[in-house]
Amino acid sequence: MRYIIENDFIKAEISDLGATLTRFIIKKNNKDIVLGYENDDDYLKHAANFFGATVGRNANRIGNACFILNDKKYELSKNNHMNNLHGGGINGFSYKIWNVKEINSDKIVLHYFSKDLEEGFPGNLDIDVTYQLKDNNLIFSFVGESDQDTLFNITNHSYFNLGDVDILNHYLFVNSDKYSPTDEYDLTLDEVLDVSNSKYDFKEYRLLKDNLKKSDKGIDNNYVFENLDDKLMCKLKYEDIELKLYSDLPDMHIYTGDHLNNDLGKYNNIYNRFAGIALECQYYPNGINYDNYIKPILKKNERMSHYIRYEIN
Repeated sequence: MRYIIENDFIKAEISDLGATLTRFIIKKNNKDIVLGYENDDDYLKHAANFFGATVGRNANRIGNACFILNDKKYELSKNNHMNNLHGGGINGFSYKIWNVKEINSDKIVLHYFSKDLEEGFPGNLDIDVTYQLKDNNLIFSFVGESDQDTLFNITNHSYFNLGDVDILNHYLFVNSDKYSPTDEYDLTLDEVLDVSNSKYDFKEYRLLKDNLKKSDKGIDNNYVFENLDDKLMCKLKYEDIELKLYSDLPDMHIYTGDHLNNDLGKYNNIYNRFAGIALECQYYPNGINYDNYIKPILKKNERMSHYIRYEIN
């Protein structure tokens, strides 16, 4: 089922399937700036795209689909080569029906209870996801509590397109000069590089197509901030629309939709390569298996919360 929240600036549609943002409409020009499908069956049919979904318990990839927590090894489902991606196969958060806990004109709160060892993750986890409008901002926030130590690394996986057939004529600014390389299976490595003189350099507003021309492959990489401060993470601009993204999450993964291929989306739009850009604020990918990054560990009986704020100008 889908629910509408709106104010004078923004209208948003949210599905209880995956606590998914299905529409994000700027009212002044009636532009829907996120990719998506007309019905939930298509979201399930094209589940690997994760359009607008709440992904978890762990966003991004966990290498070899396993990790050690409190000296115990946990084996996860493998749904991306030998790795675990976005929480797993059919039991990831993106495929679940969430319960609507609260709704009013400009806010909706959805709840999901994830059982101990669901997809291999420890602990019974209660999670609330909130979409709230405040003036020209859409705020996605989440809070979780578990009866065991567990991983808690949630994000929203919307793909943005501010009005063109693809994102190549969009301008992107990323407020970081560091990124993480990946292996042949797109698993983020335990390595941080400088973006200078590379396609990853968006320290100033740059036209996406100019940077993407530097490689046959698009961007599917983590940008490194590694702090829990309230911060501007990136800006995306096309013509008279600018999207600013703020978060207290440690890092941000950017994906330029390389694998989209002739998908029929909303409004009969065809989504091909570079049809949208995913801006995924999250903890360092595979960070639970590395030593140098903030780890996404939710302690037993404690509460953990984060937010992503999308500002329209």
